[in-house]
Amino acid sequence: MKPADRDTFFAGEKKRNRDGKILITDDRRLASKSLLEYLKKRCIPLEIAERFCSEVDFQLYGKKHTVIGFKNNAGGYELRSENFKGSSSPKEVTFIDNRTDDVAVFEGFFSFLSFCTINKNLTATLTNCLILNSLAFFEKSRPLMEKHRQVHLILDRDTAGVKHTLQALEWDKGRYFDRSDHYENHKDLNDWLIHNNHNLRQSLRPGRLL
Repeated sequence: MKPADRDTFFAGEKKRNRDGKILITDDRRLASKSLLEYLKKRCIPLEIAERFCSEVDFQLYGKKHTVIGFKNNAGGYELRSENFKGSSSPKEVTFIDNRTDDVAVFEGFFSFLSFCTINKNLTATLTNCLILNSLAFFEKSRPLMEKHRQVHLILDRDTAGVKHTLQALEWDKGRYFDRSDHYENHKDLNDWLIHNNHNLRQSLRPGRLL
């Protein structure tokens, strides 16, 4: 890959080279061995990934790639594999309406899938879920978040994630709640899951977050 191309290869992160555009060509049920291994590495059970993700083919600079696709509300995809992180247009949030009064807010979809994994044995309905797919949508999503009684923030524990969490607490401490203490000392919820998955599997009690 030429240096000029590399900026667009991570298409959702940098777009200096605007000649490169991701073209989705197919989507189907997850089946690729390499993608299933990637999910296993990130401790996401296939039955959970299949509920929200698909296997996506796309073209970029004349080459075909096959990745995990997570669809947003506008029909675009977040695209991930062991070696690729990007997104197709249009970029937008993903809102999952479980008809509850509360909402859990995630920065990326692997944190959301981790949330589903931790809570997979529970019989109660999961809270509504908002996956931002980019922190650029955080403030824009405030009206949607504030339609809910409580907003549970499960953002990354990096500088940007902490900044946005603190911003929300300044908006309304009675509505917004920082849940990142659950995965303290880890960069995000998926990182916590990877390091604690063995304990969850050995436990007689189901995991629970929220």
